[in-house]
Amino acid sequence: MKKLKMLSALMTCIIISATFAGMSLVTRPSTAYAGEATNEPLDETNETTENPKPHGTISISGSAFMKCEPNQLIIFLKIIGKDIESAVKARDEAATIIDQVLKALSNLGILDENIGTTSYNIEPTYEWEDGKRVFKGYTASVTIKVTLKKDEFDKAGSVIDKSVDAGAFVDSIQFELSRDKRDELNLQLLAEAAEDAKLKADIIVSALGDELGNVKSVNVGNYDYQPRILWKNEYLYSDDYAASMAPPTTIMPSDLTVSASVSVIFEIL
Repeated sequence: MKKLKMLSALMTCIIISATFAGMSLVTRPSTAYAGEATNEPLDETNETTENPKPHGTISISGSAFMKCEPNQLIIFLKIIGKDIESAVKARDEAATIIDQVLKALSNLGILDENIGTTSYNIEPTYEWEDGKRVFKGYTASVTIKVTLKKDEFDKAGSVIDKSVDAGAFVDSIQFELSRDKRDELNLQLLAEAAEDAKLKADIIVSALGDELGNVKSVNVGNYDYQPRILWKNEYLYSDDYAASMAPPTTIMPSDLTVSASVSVIFEIL
């Protein structure tokens, strides 16, 4: 009987020990010590994202323009030589007028580097008479380009008068920007157009409750610049060329308008 009681007490101790061992497995803390592995899932709500992924794009255009003073005045002179029988004589007549014009320009202080030939042509001339094409001789035509810098604008009237006196016609007169000035303004306007595009996109995206992201693509638009034509003669080959068609000899410069545009695609965050 005594041995039976001792065996019962021993079995009770074993059961109690096993119970406590099981409780310790269940209540093990979920937080692992440094270097201790754990199979518990991570709390994704604590993760931080420095660069959120874009969920859309916006395409926007930007533009910029400005008015500026011209820094060049271009005068195109037309020299015409005619002869009823010989192309050579027509050429020689034009050459004589060219020499006279060049001497007149030199006397006005116009440098050779600012004078150039833009076209030269010798061709037979025909007219229609009673429904028939009738040969009228040969015509030699030469176009000379005279470039005046900004500090030479006051010579424009004298260039016109002396050239006409020498036998030339004035084909056209126009204010321009030099190549260097156009390149400078182009870079400036493109930067302003890009800023304009970004400002518009930022306003639109912010109004929709989103943020503007990085640039995905940029398309550079046209750089628009047009010389201002002050005068142009369309009737050089007419025999009834009248003094009333002569260009003005008082040349007053006026502003030119230049512009540039870009198209940009931004990410939306």
